[in-house]
Amino acid sequence: MSEMSAPHIAKTQAYAVKTQCRRYEGRVAIVTGAAQSLGRVIARRMAEEGARVVIVDIQEERVKRTAQLLQEETGQPFLGLGGDLSLPGVADEVVARTIREFGQVDTLVNNAAALIRMRLVDFTEELLQKAVNWNVWNTLRCCKAVVPHMIARRFGRIVNIGGEAWRTAIPFHTLLAGVGKGSMVGLTVTLAAEVLSQGITVNCVSPAGMETEADGDPNPSKVSYRDPSWTGPDVMQEMAKASAARAFSIGRQAHPTEVAAAVAFFGAPESSFVTGQHLGVSGGMAML
Repeated sequence: MSEMSAPHIAKTQAYAVKTQCRRYEGRVAIVTGAAQSLGRVIARRMAEEGARVVIVDIQEERVKRTAQLLQEETGQPFLGLGGDLSLPGVADEVVARTIREFGQVDTLVNNAAALIRMRLVDFTEELLQKAVNWNVWNTLRCCKAVVPHMIARRFGRIVNIGGEAWRTAIPFHTLLAGVGKGSMVGLTVTLAAEVLSQGITVNCVSPAGMETEADGDPNPSKVSYRDPSWTGPDVMQEMAKASAARAFSIGRQAHPTEVAAAVAFFGAPESSFVTGQHLGVSGGMAML
């Protein structure tokens, strides 16, 4: 392992949510896009509540390292799998491997996404395809892979991670939010109806501004798979101005544990009578 860097000091640390329940005893969860950021925090939350967790990410080495660290931190079994979930067969193998290792899948959290923030007119054809693949196809394939197993067991929890920009019209989000995260809401409702009588619930959690670096990684990688051009130098400043101009909000970013707490509820057995719902965890940025 490389030399330890100074830990990130989260500005939102005072608002970190502590895990105070054990709803996932005997349960198995798959969390996609979990090598870092929100996915890492969701995976840790579920392990803290007793789950055995499979984390999947396109960053193969990083996701394996994260799985090892989270297993050491929580004392729960973790399995880290690398792969591009937008490709045919990858999600099917993830589900099959999970069943071979842990015997079942109780909860699927579709968190994987490509954070490409730019104006529609600036997208190349290649980047358009990539944005749709990594924000839509990955989730569709994961749902299709896991639903037959959940139907056979007559139990399952699917939680899709959306994003509030699809309904707050934040700039530079035509593909990421309008097509990607917006489609998560539509998929949530229609799939929930499709499996309504099968013991499976499908819900969606949409964060807004979040301090994703506060994910607890003691030695975060300085190398990212994300192309720097996906979010230009002026994009974050313009987004901050647009957010500040809104009339209502708590007035700070979320700590990722605040979002993970909502995801953990939807993914737990106790959410048995809640399905087809969209929950904004946005500090009031969007209300109802």
